[in-house]
Amino acid sequence: MAPVKERSVAFAFDIDGVLVKGKKPLPGASEAIELLQRKNVPFMFLTNGGGHTEEAHVERVGQRLGLIFSPKQFVQSHTPYFDLVPEYGDKTILVLGGHGHQIRGVAHAYGFKNVVTSSDIMTTCKHTHAFPEITRAHHDEHGSERPELLTTPISAILCWSSPRDWYLDLQVVLDLLLSRGGMLGTVSPKNGDVSLPNKGYLQDGQPKLFFCNPDFEWCTEHEQPRLAQGAFKEALEAIWRAKTGTDLDYTRFGKPTEATYVYAERVLREYGKILDPSREIGTVYMIGDNPESDIAGANSFQSRHGIEWRSILVETGVHVAGTVPKHQPYHTVKNVMEAVEWALKKGAAVPN
Repeated sequence: MAPVKERSVAFAFDIDGVLVKGKKPLPGASEAIELLQRKNVPFMFLTNGGGHTEEAHVERVGQRLGLIFSPKQFVQSHTPYFDLVPEYGDKTILVLGGHGHQIRGVAHAYGFKNVVTSSDIMTTCKHTHAFPEITRAHHDEHGSERPELLTTPISAILCWSSPRDWYLDLQVVLDLLLSRGGMLGTVSPKNGDVSLPNKGYLQDGQPKLFFCNPDFEWCTEHEQPRLAQGAFKEALEAIWRAKTGTDLDYTRFGKPTEATYVYAERVLREYGKILDPSREIGTVYMIGDNPESDIAGANSFQSRHGIEWRSILVETGVHVAGTVPKHQPYHTVKNVMEAVEWALKKGAAVPN
């Protein structure tokens, strides 16, 4: 009979509002992570942030905390997009979010070959933006005139981080979802046909729509949380419903979705085996500041490997001390250092 492996604790950390606020590390964050590194406890970063490659993002976090991490410890909002490359890698996709060529570069790094931005569409289709005067300079600088877009279907729309020019992005996405087969400048004749499923909407080969960050707000250096990708999705859904009278169809990743936690658990188990092949993870403490993403996701996730996920809510980000969170955590603490110390003490009692 094979020996029973020791069961250990592990950690998953949100970043914004837990370890850093804006570009500044929160008190005790570096010390908390260093403690886990000294004890050889497996941990990972599980963030709804994005906009960079995993290598670039984890290096940036390391610089802010003064520590060194491996990209193998990092799952950001759009990391699951890697699984879309086999289907869409050779097709034309529209990417949303970021600024300049930032997201185009990340999508290319993932393996998507034909990447279009809303700046490209604005540059190619001159009157797409009805009010371009404020943002035109940015789109002129970073967009490319691409005549082939007028004859090439767009197969998927992937939102990678919070969009910047909401008017343009909302209009472009709406145009494509109403198009014939994802062709710019077209309108499907099936739209509004009550004899068809969904009144004919999204029944004519329109591009599939993907979001990767459900967060409505996120914590920055501003006194109050700022609108995030989830708010953009809500705005798009409201516009779509007002336009068509139907519900918007999309696929969503990011916390608190099950798909993201499945992906994260796989990454954490693989990293734990690198640290110590003789141990199996028995409990994961998810430390976050947002009850509607970090806490809700950990509370509802059912591991495929018998691992217990427990949520710990900190009061350094979105959640305000003294208020009642929408989703109740397993435990609440003031900051990340308290969370780690409490979990390590609690985890010591977890049976092997």
